Amino acid sequence: MNAQIGMDINERARRALTRVPPSIRVTDEMVADVADALRGAIRAAYQNAAVIAASRTHAGDSLEDSRARQAEAQELARTYEKLANESR
Repeated sequence: MNAQIGMDINERARRALTRVPPSIRVTDEMVADVADALRGAIRAAYQNAAVIAASRTHAGDSLEDSRARQAEAQELARTYEKLANESR
């Protein structure tokens, strides 16, 4: 995963945990767990987008147009899968 994105996720996790009552000490492990949950949610969203892109149908288009759109959808699905893998 891109280092900048990783830092952003950790910072978002740290900010999310500022809402925890002051009586509870926020540890680095808690921040890591929240950041991991955020990465998991991002990965799941990319995987879902890949499935949606790959399952598109183009009824009513000519065969040539349909094939072109299907190729675009497959490329988009591959891009989403790559992003999902990078977010691990």
